[in-house]
Amino acid sequence: MKVSIWELMNMLNLVEIGKYIANLRTKANMSQQELADALYVTHQAVSKWETGRSLPSIDVLVNLTKLFNITIDELINCGYNDKNYDFGYLLRTYPREYVINQYVQGKINVKFEDMFYLLSSTEREVILSHIINQHLKIPIKTILPYLNPTERHRLIQAIKSGMINIDIGEIAHMLTRNELNQLTGGKRWILKK
Repeated sequence: MKVSIWELMNMLNLVEIGKYIANLRTKANMSQQELADALYVTHQAVSKWETGRSLPSIDVLVNLTKLFNITIDELINCGYNDKNYDFGYLLRTYPREYVINQYVQGKINVKFEDMFYLLSSTEREVILSHIINQHLKIPIKTILPYLNPTERHRLIQAIKSGMINIDIGEIAHMLTRNELNQLTGGKRWILKK
């Protein structure tokens, strides 16, 4: 997915980034003027960043990250990095379709169980489609408890049709009697504990 600089600017939440810069400055016990002096900019520029009316230039961003000992990703993502993603924050801050696309591509490292409940029914369908089509490698045992009846039915049909290859014995204890009958054709199973 190619993104123009204008699209990128629309994806960035300047107000949140500004609050984050203000928070970093405050934690460092610096005034706006002191930060401005350290970066060789005016205090008005710092004020504009902190109120979300503009973003520092690339060279100033680099100096800002060096000053506060953070990465540009952490600055742009307001302190969130690949180690501490808060999926809810990302959904509130960036276009939802973009965040879900990043998750599907493996660019957002978050557990399925920490994100699936935050999605709309349409978004859940998108994720489920990627799991069924095996674009997302999430174990069926992991997702099954989080699916609603309609989603479970769709997953059962995908298993039954052979789109998903799984040993039914691995998930039998998680299935209803009806779901198990659908998958086994009514054959009796002896479940191991």
